[in-house]
Amino acid sequence: MKLETYDTPHTREEFELRFHYLSVQMKHGKCHFNGNITMDGLKNMRKLPNGRIDFLSVNEMARLMANQIYHMRNMKLPDDN
Repeated sequence: MKLETYDTPHTREEFELRFHYLSVQMKHGKCHFNGNITMDGLKNMRKLPNGRIDFLSVNEMARLMANQIYHMRNMKLPDDN
């Protein structure tokens, strides 16, 4: 299996897209966490008065999880056959 590097966000729009994608996956029950560190990071995120994400409130674990889930969106699982 060839490992690929993550395409990290370069703009605010790309950053917020990753967190939006993560929230949709969580709402649909397709993303589960084992541990409180990531959940605490997501719960502690704040929004600005205009509704955008306050970058200063995003911890590293939440950022890494959003990037990972977004990166894995097109991955295919191997067949069980």
